[in-house]
Amino acid sequence: MNLPISLVIARRYAKASKAGKFVGLISLFSKAGITLGVLSLIVVISVMDGFEGLLKDRILGSVPHVVVTAKNNGLLEELQDKEWLKQLPENDQQLILQQLPLVSSTAILQLPQDFKGIVVQGLSLDSEIPLGLKAAANSPTWESLNSSRYGVVISRFMAYDNGLSIGDNVRIIVSGASHYTPLGRLPAQRNFKIVGLYSTDSELDQHLVFTKKQDLNKLLKQKANSMQAIQLVLSDPFAAKSIEKSLLNTLGKDQFDISSWYNTHGKLFDAVKMEKNMMWIMLSLIVAVAAFNIVSALVMMVTQKQGEVAILKTLGMQPIDIAKVFTIQGSYNGVIGAILGSILGSVITLGINKFMLITDINLLGVPGIGLPVVFSVEKVGLIAILAIGLSFLASIYPAIRAAKLAPADVLRYE
Repeated sequence: MNLPISLVIARRYAKASKAGKFVGLISLFSKAGITLGVLSLIVVISVMDGFEGLLKDRILGSVPHVVVTAKNNGLLEELQDKEWLKQLPENDQQLILQQLPLVSSTAILQLPQDFKGIVVQGLSLDSEIPLGLKAAANSPTWESLNSSRYGVVISRFMAYDNGLSIGDNVRIIVSGASHYTPLGRLPAQRNFKIVGLYSTDSELDQHLVFTKKQDLNKLLKQKANSMQAIQLVLSDPFAAKSIEKSLLNTLGKDQFDISSWYNTHGKLFDAVKMEKNMMWIMLSLIVAVAAFNIVSALVMMVTQKQGEVAILKTLGMQPIDIAKVFTIQGSYNGVIGAILGSILGSVITLGINKFMLITDINLLGVPGIGLPVVFSVEKVGLIAILAIGLSFLASIYPAIRAAKLAPADVLRYE
């Protein structure tokens, strides 16, 4: 098979660098550096993606993704018919999984020995429970809530922290409604019976409780089936901003207020995103440093092989072909490092939790809990391309330097 002359010479130089020379040692370090950088990027980014996905499932699965509030209560009733959603762009319609009534209020939970500020949210039929919230408790829990009168579902964390269990009574005091008593005006309050427990393993467990929509409305001195707003549950919560813009364009700013989970939890996910970006930059620097080693190795090789380069140019080899020789040589190191790093990084990422389980190593400090990992073939490919691209860029300067060698100057004293 007739290979291009540039590739043939690059292969010969690659074999020559394995003879234990100093240039070969620098090339070895550059390959090792690229391998380490690619490996680290794959493992860390996979864990960061897993952590972000965990937060997304636990927190965003239990909060309204988009909330539509009418400035006039009569307008809200018109939106109960889901036909209005057809006015949105088709792509946005496909993202909306549920349209549910929203009734919630800040309240004080009177515990046996303490008071606790909470957010109480009203639920109705089984079909009106957000999809993400259904996974936070088993089906009998929500069935018990719908069949009970003045029942409440609290988090397992809240129950454990305050010594509560199913069947106990707690008092909910709301500030949104009040009534007159011989002692004066007092906030509305009532005893609720704990009928179930839920768990999201997130900060929501500290302050979020659920009760029937009708019972909460009665406590708030409202009609049993009234609602404060409409909440939309999305298949991708991160698309909330685009849905919010579409709703503002469709419904108008004058009659409706549109908000999303970004108003309450956006800073947390922005911090996670910023941390991911910083890890990308910091670990990419490892690959960049390894690429500088490629520059050093190729510059030394050009100096060492300048006599041979001059002879090749004298025999008629074009400068562009000379440049290709050293570009291929530098890219070769990047390809080898990227392949090794991708394989090792993928193996470590997919097996890190099994390794932790076998060796009884716990990085999170909680027994039995592994690292959240989301392995993405696309990102592995992107990281490998990044490493190869940096290696190619690093080889350009030595290649240009070799192409500009003047045969007369080099061979003058040979």
